[in-house]
Amino acid sequence: MIIDISRLLVNDGASINIDKSIEIEPGIFNEQDIIITAPVKASGDIKSISGMLYLTLGISAKYTAKCSRCLADTAEELDFTINEVFSKPGLENENDEVIILDSNEIDLQDIIVQALSCALPITSLCSENCKGFCPECGCNLNVETCNCEVDDIDPRLAVLKDFLK
Repeated sequence: MIIDISRLLVNDGASINIDKSIEIEPGIFNEQDIIITAPVKASGDIKSISGMLYLTLGISAKYTAKCSRCLADTAEELDFTINEVFSKPGLENENDEVIILDSNEIDLQDIIVQALSCALPITSLCSENCKGFCPECGCNLNVETCNCEVDDIDPRLAVLKDFLK
């Protein structure tokens, strides 16, 4: 989604309102297969103040991911805000993180995809009480129980197991 900002660059105080839905292809985010299940909604504005452009966008996304413990599909929603500052070459301030403009257009899709990949959680869980898989037999402990005896004691500390007996 390309936004023409040429009007903002010459009119201090001008703004452009943004209210768009963006289709994002399924992909690998945070080393997970994430499927964006609905168009990502972006609403906000770009304001021109003293030669700088200030982008503020509220983002709402729905996606599915695999549970990190049992690999079940999880449906999630994510809401976050993007704040970016743009400048023509030579006007940037040393204290701000400013994106230097090389044209009269801003590609919002690239900005939204980068921000989305940073905002997604590292892991997803189907529920807080997810038990995951048995490390011995591999059965899904949310669905069935097994009779495996799990001994999670580090062999270096096994001597301490009988210490209080």
